[in-house]
Amino acid sequence: MGKLTIAETEALQEAGVLSTEAVKEMQDKGLVSTRRRSSRRYMKTSNGNLVSPQLYFQGIGTDEYSEEMSELKEKFNTLVTKYTTTNTPTKS
Repeated sequence: MGKLTIAETEALQEAGVLSTEAVKEMQDKGLVSTRRRSSRRYMKTSNGNLVSPQLYFQGIGTDEYSEEMSELKEKFNTLVTKYTTTNTPTKS
């Protein structure tokens, strides 16, 4: 079973099928998508194209982040904020 989209969830709320509490509980369980909370950040390549840096822990699966992983992610996000902008990418 896949996740419900935000639009589907809002439509079910408007129809009276789901309450706000039910939607919150479904989001906590990962059954409903959530809105993106931050803007993508970009930096330019030597050719002037915009790219978005990412940090990914391969093989994490359902495991939780360790303290070291969380610390690395915070430091990475600080560097990304320092060296990037929130420009919208243009088609090349």
